[in-house]
Amino acid sequence: MKRLLPVLTLAAFLIAGCATPQSTKSIDRLVTPAPTVANSTGWTPTAGEIATVEASVANLLANPDQRVFGLGQNLPPHPFSKYLVRLSAAGPLDNKFIMGLAAMPGTVPTDEFLAPTTTDAQAVALAKSPENFQFIYNLKQNRLVEIRFTPSAATAKP
Repeated sequence: MKRLLPVLTLAAFLIAGCATPQSTKSIDRLVTPAPTVANSTGWTPTAGEIATVEASVANLLANPDQRVFGLGQNLPPHPFSKYLVRLSAAGPLDNKFIMGLAAMPGTVPTDEFLAPTTTDAQAVALAKSPENFQFIYNLKQNRLVEIRFTPSAATAKP
């Protein structure tokens, strides 16, 4: 681990130096803590964990790769700072995940989309526009493990 730390630090500086300066925080967000389930204690993402997730997603959208363009999308994504975002904590303390749903303003009713009373399933149903997406971030692995844009009518399969 001691040998890996300098490499990770150097990589972070290189990425930060190459990336375009941008705001990583979404314009509005709702964060839902993970509930207590059986023997797993509930938890709430820290501000640092949320910032890490937002920076990772913002970097991917600013520098799209096959994970974004391989999904049949015709348009490059918008900057992450433009999205409304719902973040839900999931998993036990030893393997934490943050599930996200991002929607462009104007594609969803903002108050309903960000309302704590709106379930995640209801929010997904609201976010049907192709420019909206869902993602999963694994905090233990410190990486974005999945991103999935809403299929457009042209690419959706019946």
